[in-house]
Amino acid sequence: MSRGLMDRLVDMPLPEDAGRGISLTEIRKGIATDLENLLNTRSEAARLIPETFKECRASSLTFGILDFSSYSLLSPQDRDRIRRSLEQAISLHEGRLTRIRVTLEPQRELDRALRFRVDALMELGSDNEKVQFDAVLQLNSQNYMVR
Repeated sequence: MSRGLMDRLVDMPLPEDAGRGISLTEIRKGIATDLENLLNTRSEAARLIPETFKECRASSLTFGILDFSSYSLLSPQDRDRIRRSLEQAISLHEGRLTRIRVTLEPQRELDRALRFRVDALMELGSDNEKVQFDAVLQLNSQNYMVR
């Protein structure tokens, strides 16, 4: 099982470093935290880096998501762009997940939040486990919360 980006960057001992096994709940919680960090980071680099620089486009230079503040949550086209962008960012930067699918909940009238679900397979070495994360973007703060 690989570590998330933040765990690899921070010099803190992890449970598995002391020989203690890590539970599925702890792995899932770590992934949720890393997803929250990813979704709360804005990056325009993927849009600016030319297609010919494939390695750069797939690197930590593009960690984060586009700024969706100018998109309309009521527009089907904008909602689909947001969904595809979220799937792409998660697929690129969360290597512990495969078969990632983002589903946006129908927009409620007067609701100033984007609610969506991330369904994926969590890679566990020779095994995989289905996981689901519920997420909310609060439009007024542009802050994502993942559960």
